[in-house]
Amino acid sequence: MPARRAEAPAVTSAPLAPHRPGRPPRPPEEIGPPDRTGPSGRTARLRIGWHAIPRSALRRLTGTPQHPDRAGAGLLVGRDQQHLPVHLKVFDPSPTRLALIGGVWAAQLLIFRAFAVGARVLVVTTEQRAWSGFGERATGQYHRLTVLGGEPDTLPPGSAQTPSLIVYDLGVTGPAAPPPLGSWSAQVTVLRQLDRPGIATLQEAGLTLMQRLGGDEATLAAASLRLDQQNGRLLQFMTDDMVALVGDGPERFVQLHQTGVEQQLLGAPRR
Repeated sequence: MPARRAEAPAVTSAPLAPHRPGRPPRPPEEIGPPDRTGPSGRTARLRIGWHAIPRSALRRLTGTPQHPDRAGAGLLVGRDQQHLPVHLKVFDPSPTRLALIGGVWAAQLLIFRAFAVGARVLVVTTEQRAWSGFGERATGQYHRLTVLGGEPDTLPPGSAQTPSLIVYDLGVTGPAAPPPLGSWSAQVTVLRQLDRPGIATLQEAGLTLMQRLGGDEATLAAASLRLDQQNGRLLQFMTDDMVALVGDGPERFVQLHQTGVEQQLLGAPRR
């Protein structure tokens, strides 16, 4: 039987890619090896207007955070009942006055967060030992916080880049004759306890922050700030890491959410 001739395999030709007018094909030597940085080991061919970078480079990219106050966010206090962040517009071209019914721990927490937006702080106090070394421990610098044992005649100026925070920690009352506040300056008056002498401070403040109050304090605060009966009662039952905010919109009860760094610096929440 004659030997059967082997049949040649069928030859097919792939269709040519359509030619784009004005874009001649690139020579093979200019194309180079494929980039193997994508999830599948390859990236798409480079096209005008398309860009690809390795994952390792993506991991090194960082954004520049906006200055919290200049971004309109203000000073972060914590989160409300709906777990939404609560910010206070403390520093502004117009002077701002706040009252804090609470202790040194809460005052120092607010100051520490004010340091984050560039503030310089002046503390006027009758208890200098409670403030000794706090500025240096918090910032590593000696010029960010100044402690005075008596009321000053003038206050340090503030600016948008370096706002000024004046803290009066005088027990149960505010300063007798405070100098006028300038632009980009805020005043916080700390009332260690709320009694009749402190009512004027609450009435002058644009915003009042309160830690947990005793029964008499809660009654006096509710009457002075015109709180309803339910919110007046809640002032007595807040946990140590909460404050009530009154005067900036509806009353809010805020959890402070102390960070690990803040806990190292200040210790556990307390009044």
